[in-house]
Formats: sequence, structure tokens, C-alpha cells
Amino acid sequence: MDRRRGSGAGSWAAGLLALLAACQPLPHPFAYDRPPRSLTEIRGGAGVAVAPLGGHPTATARKLGAAVTDALLKREILASERTTNLDSYRLYGEVQEGAAKGTDATVSVVWRLQNAKGRQIAERRVQTDAPIDDWLSGKPPPIERLAALSAEALAPLIEDKTPAAAPVPASETNHVRVAVDKISGAPGDGATSLAAAVAAVLTHQNVEIVKKDEHADVLVSGEIAVSPPQEGKQHVKVLWRVRRADGTEIGTVGQENDIPKGMLDGPWGDVAYSVAIAAGDGLMQLVARGAPAPKS
Repeated sequence: MDRRRGSGAGSWAAGLLALLAACQPLPHPFAYDRPPRSLTEIRGGAGVAVAPLGGHPTATARKLGAAVTDALLKREILASERTTNLDSYRLYGEVQEGAAKGTDATVSVVWRLQNAKGRQIAERRVQTDAPIDDWLSGKPPPIERLAALSAEALAPLIEDKTPAAAPVPASETNHVRVAVDKISGAPGDGATSLAAAVAAVLTHQNVEIVKKDEHADVLVSGEIAVSPPQEGKQHVKVLWRVRRADGTEIGTVGQENDIPKGMLDGPWGDVAYSVAIAAGDGLMQLVARGAPAPKS
């Protein structure tokens, strides 16, 4: 059996993700890089892409995108300010500062939700008060409060409009139980973030996520390798291994990219979801092969 991964088969610059599943490469695009004020496109599961915000105060506008992304993720809505898939919704925001009330000011944000074809399907405005100095300096508390209010207003729109995945008959899934096993070698909080992100993505694919000791049918583990910095870049490789509970390997899914130096040294945030979304299709093909045999 030929298990070659195909060295040099594509690059992140070209947006090519090389997947190796059960001895057969499955090409998928994935983008780690974050252009300054544009959305990078990937393929994967449904989600919401949060574009860079405009308006004033600029410090608030600059930080609100990441804050509302985190707030949506807490509501189990796949969202990213770094990447988007081709079928995702686009979320655009404009921050607006109201008249001062003594030392405080009311800051509002107008959100416009578009579908994947660019048609606007909803608009919402949320606002909150905070000290003027906090808005101007971009302090976290008022931004996080504004983000939470935004997620509360936007979540019902996204949940209502995002097409639900067609249910898979029990006869086809056989109630496959998947455990996300150890993720090794990840800098920052990558081990925790990636495990949570992969579990979230697979949950949307009609599998049951369980702990390793809860009679899992399939185990998914990850190995991360980060090269030393060179010319301000680091090369990152992600190898996902999918195996049956008895240890028999079903196949692997591989990803790699050149990223800015130190980008993953701290919290991974929505980058973990981008990695998980991009690997999702390949992982699901392998998980399906590990499903228990139908009961007669």
C-alpha cells in the first residue's frame, strides 16, 4: 500500500491543502494567512465571516471584530475574522459614536448580514454606554459587552437562516461514537483549542462526541510540528490520525502552511476552527469508514 504524502504537493500560498485519507490524497484549500483588510476564502463547513469593521472610535472598531467572533463561537456558531468558506454568511459592521453624556458616551454598531452571494438579508443595531476614555483606548470591558449584545442580536438570525444539515439515517451512521484524543506539539493553547474545535465541527456532522474511555468507535488525534522562525515565517504541519478503538489506523489528514512568526504562540481563537473546518471533510470520510457494522 502506497502511503506517500506527496512532498511539495501544493502550498498555502496557492491555498492548497493536501489531505491523505486511507492511502488516497484528497485536495482541499485552506488559508492560514490573514490579508490586512480582506477575507481569505477556504472550503469547509458553514459559518459566518466577520469582516474588519469601520467607523469611530477606531480603537473600538479595530478590536470589535475579534470580540464578536469569540461571542458567536461561545454560542456554538462557527465564526471567523480570519477566514471564510465559500458558503458562509458575511457580517459587516460600522461603529458609531453618539453624543457624550458627561464622561460617558454611547457607542453603537450597525451590523449587516449578507448571504454567500452578497445579498443583504438582515440589519441590526446594538449599543451600550461606557466612559469615553475606555472607548477611545479600546479597553476590553465595554468592547466585550458590545460584542455580547451583538451576538445576542445576531445569533437568532444566523441560526434561523443557516441551512440545517440533512439528518443521516441511523442505518448509515450506525451511531458512530468519536473521541478526540491527544493533540501533541501545538504551541500556545493549540492542544485545547484544536480539540474543542474539531469536536464542534464533527458534532455538526451527526456523530456523537464521547470521551476516550466511553467506548468510542473512532479516535481522532493530532500532531503539530512548527519549524524555527526563518525570515519572519514559520512552517506549520498538522497531521490528524483517525483510528479504530483497537488502535488500527484508518487514515490520516494532513495540513501545512507558512505563517507569521509567533502567530500561534498564544491563544489560537478562531484559527483553531479554521483548521478544524478545513480538515472536516477528510476526517468525516475516515470516521465513516470506522463506523460499526450495521446490526442485523
